[in-house]
Amino acid sequence: MDTGDYKQATEFFIGAPLANIGVPKYALLFGWIGGSFKNVEKYAQFYRNNGFTVYIVLSHYADMTSAADGTESLTYFDELVEEMSSLKLAAPKSEPATASETAPKAVLHLFSNGGSIKLRHFLHCLDARNMKLKTRAVILDSCPGRASLEGGSHFVTVGIKNSVARVIARNGVYAAYRMYMAVNAGFAAVGLPFKDMSKHPIEIAAPYAVSEKNPDGNVTGPRLFLYSDEDKLCQVHEIQERIEACKAEGIVVEEKMFVGSEHVKHAVVHKEEYWSLVTAFLERWC
Repeated sequence: MDTGDYKQATEFFIGAPLANIGVPKYALLFGWIGGSFKNVEKYAQFYRNNGFTVYIVLSHYADMTSAADGTESLTYFDELVEEMSSLKLAAPKSEPATASETAPKAVLHLFSNGGSIKLRHFLHCLDARNMKLKTRAVILDSCPGRASLEGGSHFVTVGIKNSVARVIARNGVYAAYRMYMAVNAGFAAVGLPFKDMSKHPIEIAAPYAVSEKNPDGNVTGPRLFLYSDEDKLCQVHEIQERIEACKAEGIVVEEKMFVGSEHVKHAVVHKEEYWSLVTAFLERWC
């Protein structure tokens, strides 16, 4: 893998700022499941060009399994925890919140449900050390959605290149999921469900992106939700439900629903508007 001038650590990549801004700034990017370094790094360029030190964390299909099984290692992110501690971006949970504008805090940029799942894992690793992450703002691109039939059928078939084959496979997967869920609902009615969908990795990870009341790890700060009417993996109504939950906690929320862009494609289809929104958001809150 060609990582250019990035420093590669065990579970993340570090990119130094390419602009001199005086006060150190930091951004953590949690990529979507299956997103390569090359894919996620395109977003990191914006931050580096604006004086941020960037940390890229990739997400993998195996993250879904370990989150579902509860087998995520609490030492997985040891190196990143040490890095954040050295920068004072991670601190003991007992440390009081500070209003100082000069105190180091990070910007988070999450992509898709995979980014939320990876963030949850990282926060659990911090919590295991009785530590917390200090953040200023959170940007949520195409997330978090729901563990839905529609999203699931699109997720498992997204890798099929032929469009006709993809549609056929997607419809087949959807029908199979629907039958499974109907049977599951029947058994749940008598107290014997096959699977509790509220414990699906997408569902258990979402609160760590949109809530500040989790007992085992939180991120704080205003949220910027970037989503689309054409996203089939994380659909409009799913993300808008998350937005309302966020607002209900009193968290400052900004949002933009793009028209016509697919999942995690908003910065491609609407490049100028996307980065203009991010820039304005960061200027207001960072």
